[in-house]
Amino acid sequence: MSFRLDRRAVSVTVGYILMLSVAALLLGVVLTGAGGLMESQSQQVVSDELTVVGNQLASNIHEADRLAQVGAADTGEPTVELTVRLPQQVAGTGYLVEIGNETITLSTSNPDVEVTVSYPETDRELADSGRVSGGNLRIVYNTSADRLEVES
Repeated sequence: MSFRLDRRAVSVTVGYILMLSVAALLLGVVLTGAGGLMESQSQQVVSDELTVVGNQLASNIHEADRLAQVGAADTGEPTVELTVRLPQQVAGTGYLVEIGNETITLSTSNPDVEVTVSYPETDRELADSGRVSGGNLRIVYNTSADRLEVES
């Protein structure tokens, strides 16, 4: 019997290599698909958390406005300073808060998410705060300008 013509051992080796190749290909497809799913889930979580934070801040702005209104009726010179305790980060990333005309815009850069929350009309004007980083904020009633100001 000639060993040169015997190819039975080659079929086991080739089968093993093919099996490993298919397994590596399947693993790569699964990891690629799961990565995209994780990224979209991360964006959804950040968006949901920013919406909650924005609604909490809108509620506190409305509360400060009501306190200033009640104080003006009672004393004529109300002093309102409300500390708002917001999280420093949402889903492990920092965020910025921008308060505009009847809207609060919260944004993150990683992932790139922006959420806009509206708040009810206030009796006092709300000063443009620019962009402040998330975390503890103060809402102060400025009696001389008759407006609410948000500070970090």
